[in-house]
Amino acid sequence: MAQWQDSETLVFWITIVFCIVLFLGVAIVVFVQLHIKRMIIAQEKLSAEKIKHQEELLDSSVKVQERERERIASDLHDELIGKLNTVLLASASKSTEVDTLKILRDSIDTARRISHDLSPPLVEETLIAEWIRDMASPLREFYTVTLTITQEPSLLVPKEVKLQLIRIVQEVINNCIKYAEATQMEFTLRETKKYIALKITDNGIGFETTKISGGLGLQNIELRMQLLKGTYKLTSSNERGTSLRLLIKRPVL
Repeated sequence: MAQWQDSETLVFWITIVFCIVLFLGVAIVVFVQLHIKRMIIAQEKLSAEKIKHQEELLDSSVKVQERERERIASDLHDELIGKLNTVLLASASKSTEVDTLKILRDSIDTARRISHDLSPPLVEETLIAEWIRDMASPLREFYTVTLTITQEPSLLVPKEVKLQLIRIVQEVINNCIKYAEATQMEFTLRETKKYIALKITDNGIGFETTKISGGLGLQNIELRMQLLKGTYKLTSSNERGTSLRLLIKRPVL
């Protein structure tokens, strides 16, 4: 009888093979358990980060609202109430040196501007393209403004979507005026049956996006894009300007 056919030899090799298979099986089970554990930990970490991010956005939303209230209160106090007090004092003293009619006209213009900021008029009837033209028009006095609009006719957009886009454009314009030191601004709007895409760029000094990711302005934009269920991409670098791209799926009316 050959040596490999000996019963003891067979048992030995069967035992060796069984041990190897058992070892591999245990190793695979341990590896799978470790992999699953890592996945669970990563998922829990991701969920915690998302919850934290949402809490930060909620907190920034409250701060943005407070900032808007303070701005409106400041406009009312410094501009409107101050002008009306001047008219009141001039009327009480019967002074002829104060042009009360001009001040009243300015006060009406101020009240109208504040009212438009709070609730833009004719939102439902006005196209997004017209709103962007209206917001970009005053900038031409200080900037070289380029406006490119591509849209299919008779495309309706819900009022809520328009309002959110208007607020985002206002935020970008305000940030550009305050911080960018730009001389050029470009607005590119493209509307199709499925999507609304908007790009706003400037040639300002730019900034490091990672350093001010927690700013109220950027969080305000992100919060509104979440409400629109859209996506956005902000790119900027020192001395190379800033570009913001927005993309939302056109809501079905």
